[in-house]
Amino acid sequence: MSLDLDKSTWKRVSFGDVVDNVNETVRDADAAGIDRIIAMEHMDPGELKISRWGSPEDGTTFTRRVKPGQTLFGKRRAYQRKVAYAEFEAICSGDIYTFEADESQMLGEFLPFLVQSNEFFDHALDTSAGSLSPRTNWRDLANFEFDLPPLNEQKRLADLLWGVQRHLLAMNAERDAVQATLGHFVRHRLSEMPATIRLGEVATTRSGPSFAASAVNDVPVEGSVPVLGIPNTKPDGTIDLSGVGHVKGLADSVGKIDGSSLVLIRTNGNRQRIGNVYLPPVAAHGHAVSAFQFLMRSLDPANREYLYWVLSEPTMQERMSEAASGSVGLGNLAVRWLNEQQIPWSTDAALRRSIVNEMRELSNVMTSIDSERGTLAALRSAISTTVFGGN
Repeated sequence: MSLDLDKSTWKRVSFGDVVDNVNETVRDADAAGIDRIIAMEHMDPGELKISRWGSPEDGTTFTRRVKPGQTLFGKRRAYQRKVAYAEFEAICSGDIYTFEADESQMLGEFLPFLVQSNEFFDHALDTSAGSLSPRTNWRDLANFEFDLPPLNEQKRLADLLWGVQRHLLAMNAERDAVQATLGHFVRHRLSEMPATIRLGEVATTRSGPSFAASAVNDVPVEGSVPVLGIPNTKPDGTIDLSGVGHVKGLADSVGKIDGSSLVLIRTNGNRQRIGNVYLPPVAAHGHAVSAFQFLMRSLDPANREYLYWVLSEPTMQERMSEAASGSVGLGNLAVRWLNEQQIPWSTDAALRRSIVNEMRELSNVMTSIDSERGTLAALRSAISTTVFGGN
């Protein structure tokens, strides 16, 4: 896109010359009047706003102080792309850097978009060390070089990027509201069903196969099968087929997605993800699922969408999360437990179809919102590439 940029006026600088890595400590949060704690899990990839936090009352070993206007960067597992703009005082994890711009050279509101850029993250990843939990260090980040616009140009670009960001936040809030409405509506409609039936009487469920990492290929090879992994089943309820692994050596009996299929998350460290259910698109037909997921097939394909709405209903989602075995680490949902669940039912197929049709209409609103969110995200990415991606 064209931003009418004259980069001949920009100057080449090192990150450490225009940004300070502030490491102010607070030993007593109460005495300092600080009542919020930010851990890595409170930062969402791609989201600059911090919408949730912990409390010092819950106990913490964190001591790094966060001040409004700072840009926060998750130095551990930088590939998660966790960047945030602080809007309140807090204490944060030692795995989070607190950056402050030298306002004589860089505007604080411009800094988070630089840190969020692909170029900065590529540098962070290239300089990360460690196998299980790689971290990047300040010394290497300080050496990152980029072209810095004059202050007036920074202001113009920051205003543009923050405008897109605010629009995205508004769309996210609208999506959350529609999602809540969907949950309330499907719960109400399902409560009107006249009977129940065992889930195992109307669907079959099996987990995906286990396989060695060495069997996975980035591209199709002879005898390979595309396999959905947890990264392909997104928290927003969508399936992303980019980056699907192609596994060689799977048995012919391994189940593949077809028009009767649903995909559920079977195993996850986040209990709220366990049981999340997905309607695979036609493009996913022929794919298998990983051992961390279930492939569920409706015995009558006509009931597939009805089962999707039954399983995605918030109360059912809570039941599946609570039923996961294991007290720490990964939780697992059992096929036997799923099969025994009594779900709302009617022998009247027309009544089941009516619920599906009503939910389709409501979910179309969600689809429209997601489309606009995607457009905004693409616009933000295009602006970032134009500004930070070189000439």
